[in-house]
Amino acid sequence: MTELSIPDATGSENPEALPDATRRKVLTAATAIVGGAGVAAASIPFIASMMPSERARAAGGPVDANFARLEPGQQLTVEWRGRPVWILRRTEAMLKTLEDPGHLKNLVDPDSKVRSQQP
Repeated sequence: MTELSIPDATGSENPEALPDATRRKVLTAATAIVGGAGVAAASIPFIASMMPSERARAAGGPVDANFARLEPGQQLTVEWRGRPVWILRRTEAMLKTLEDPGHLKNLVDPDSKVRSQQP
C-alpha cells in the first residue's frame, strides 16, 4: 500500500503551517476600519434627510418688520410661515379700555405679572 503523509496541526514539521497571529490582527483591524468608514459614509444621507430643508428654515425664520412709522391706531400685516401676523399700535384710548374691569374678568389670570395675556 501507499503511504499518505498528513501534516501535523502542531506545526512540528513545518513552522510556517500555522497562521500568523499578527497578520490576522492587522487584517481584522483593517476590515473593521474600512467597514466602519463604509457605515459612516452610508449613514450621511440618512442623517442629512432628518435636517430641515432650506425652505423650512426660511419659513420659520425671523421676520423683519419696520413698525417705527406706524401711527397710533394703525395696523401692519406681515407674513410668517405662510400666515398673517398683525402688528397693531394701540392708541391711548385703546390702552385705557384694556384696564376696564369687564375685560379683566375674561382673562384667565387677571393678577398675572405677564405683560401680554390672551383672553
